[in-house]
Amino acid sequence: MKNSEYVIEQYRGDRLVRSFIPTGDQTWPWSMDVNGKSYLRTSGWVLSKILPTLEEGSAFTTRAVPHSSRQE
Repeated sequence: MKNSEYVIEQYRGDRLVRSFIPTGDQTWPWSMDVNGKSYLRTSGWVLSKILPTLEEGSAFTTRAVPHSSRQE
């Protein structure tokens, strides 16, 4: 699985809260889209937001969606 093949989406219930889109840049490999704005992020920062949501009982659901099938 390559970063460039997937977009990571985080949901709270049925509502999309934020998504992480690969940029291809080595310094800022992710773009976080939230509330209609985009912010460049490092892989470490993105992991710090994803890993806690993988615990049982988390209020967030995290999904990896193939980049080609994502609807914008």
